[in-house]
Amino acid sequence: MQHAVVCAAVALGVLVARPAHADDGPGFAIGSRPAWLLLGGVTTGGTVALGDRGALVGGELSLARLRDGNFVGVYADGYYDWGAGGTYATGGVELGRRMLGLDGGVALRLVDGDRELGATGRVTLGLGVVGVYARYAHFWDAMSDDNVIQIGLALKLPLWTGGLR
Repeated sequence: MQHAVVCAAVALGVLVARPAHADDGPGFAIGSRPAWLLLGGVTTGGTVALGDRGALVGGELSLARLRDGNFVGVYADGYYDWGAGGTYATGGVELGRRMLGLDGGVALRLVDGDRELGATGRVTLGLGVVGVYARYAHFWDAMSDDNVIQIGLALKLPLWTGGLR
């Protein structure tokens, strides 16, 4: 009789048993996930060579796609340079890998009512939310110095993130 009860219990267990499932949803993943980032912040530094030397301060905004330690996006910034006595605005494309970033595009300089158009390029070493940069700008038909070299710091914080799934 005991053998019959044991056999019936085993048979019933085989018929009713199902594979175990976790109720916690999908498991975690190790590594980065692709995301869009809107970053904003302040820039400061100075014009150090070839142009009117002086301090600068301004702001920057960028939208970039981050994936596997690489990023690509667009940026715009504006700042006042006391050396040139004028306002600069630049915008263009940015790309990078981990801590190293490159950007470049168009530059506009407004000095004493004159508008000067040019091109700019910048290399940045990112150290967390702070980046140390060096920028070169060339202005065509400039009334003052047509070449500008600047160094500085940029503090950029995430304003929005998207696509973190």
